[in-house]
Amino acid sequence: MFALSLLELVAVHFFVAIKWPYIGWPLTILSAIGALWILVWIRSFRSRPHSLSGNQLTLNFGNLKSVQLDLANIARIKRGWEQGALEKKDHINLAGIAFPNRCIELLEPLEKGRSRVFVRVDDPGAFDDALGDSGVVFE
Repeated sequence: MFALSLLELVAVHFFVAIKWPYIGWPLTILSAIGALWILVWIRSFRSRPHSLSGNQLTLNFGNLKSVQLDLANIARIKRGWEQGALEKKDHINLAGIAFPNRCIELLEPLEKGRSRVFVRVDDPGAFDDALGDSGVVFE
């Protein structure tokens, strides 16, 4: 996304800035700020990892979204799920444009009746081990 925004910044906005400077330069400045914001967001994934502390699992989608789950509210964690599950509206997707590799099913729904959280973890084995040691059931 960052590379695409830079390509768009160079290819489109500078042309518009040369042709119509009153429109082009403000548009170019806004696009540059947007590209910097995307870069900060991408870097926030490293500074805000998922964490397990006591009976709380905190799942972060960079600095955009954070979901805190009580371990007692986790019914099971699935490594696979039915086709079409990501198209339904009963979940929170913290994987973004990546394909999730874990589905956390909840006993009590979160916001707006959402009873599933889809997440992409970099080290699935370590994630499974940490939550398995806390008594969470896997399928």
